[in-house]
Amino acid sequence: MKLTIKSNGNYKVEQSKKTIINDGESLIHVKACGICGSDVPRVFSNKSYYYPIVLGHEFAGVVEESCDKDLIGKKVCVFPILYCGKCEYCAKEEYASCVGYDYYGSRRDGGMCDYIAVKNQNLVILPDGVSYEEGAMTEPTAVCLHAVKKANVKKGESVVIYGGGTIGLLSAMWARYFGAETYIVDIDQKKLDYAEKLGFKRYNGENIDVAIEASGAAACFNQAVLALSNFGRLVLVGNAFADLNVSKETYSKILRKQLVVFGSWNSDFKTEVNDWKDSLNAIARKDINPALLITHRIALKKGEKAFDIVKNREFYNKIMIGDEYE
Repeated sequence: MKLTIKSNGNYKVEQSKKTIINDGESLIHVKACGICGSDVPRVFSNKSYYYPIVLGHEFAGVVEESCDKDLIGKKVCVFPILYCGKCEYCAKEEYASCVGYDYYGSRRDGGMCDYIAVKNQNLVILPDGVSYEEGAMTEPTAVCLHAVKKANVKKGESVVIYGGGTIGLLSAMWARYFGAETYIVDIDQKKLDYAEKLGFKRYNGENIDVAIEASGAAACFNQAVLALSNFGRLVLVGNAFADLNVSKETYSKILRKQLVVFGSWNSDFKTEVNDWKDSLNAIARKDINPALLITHRIALKKGEKAFDIVKNREFYNKIMIGDEYE
């Protein structure tokens, strides 16, 4: 069974053929798969690389078959970048910058299905006590850890995050973990209320050391620059919806405040620096709790309902799809 995006705005759950694994692969029985904000334009704004496609790059499951017998029965999540292993960036383990990469759930079919064949090099074994849902949340958790580390957030600093969705709130969790006073900005009152229940404050003009732009909106970029104190740090992690027009005032503030602006893309999956392992260890210790952001759990057989929620602009944070949900 799979949730197929057949064409722009047209999605349907349908039966799938038996999945065959090749050398160096494992067959994963997917237990949980999240909808990412980047999936939405692929479904509703004709932004997919091709149709039909099975989306889903945030997923976890259990290994049922494998070329590596030691992996069978292991609970795993999946690093979605299929890196070439040959380019100059792969030589440095900078896989997010690979010049010839493929990608589960974007450039090839992903995890919104019951079974998927995955390269063994992309598997990450879940620590004891980490659920499939938490495993499926590891990808956005690692992306947010990468962003917060870019700014080198320190204890006692102030951090404002623009965007109260999954990326914004996970970034806030990491900022709080590192000891920062953390604020959330969003135009959606329900998202602000949700953030407040998680213990995050609303921004009211306080002096700010670090701003994390997680919305992709031009207005938020400008506001972030104005909110920052002299020598502040700005991290850009949200995908832009359209061209960002920077006002003369904003540009002047970047110069006069001597701000540092970081771009943050994906996450580190290196031998020594691995945002995925660090995220899973933090989840296992209960230092970070991404499952708090799950607002909807949808059975795979009713998968159309998941994107109906998005289409109808109902309130949601993380929508999780799984074949064992009711």
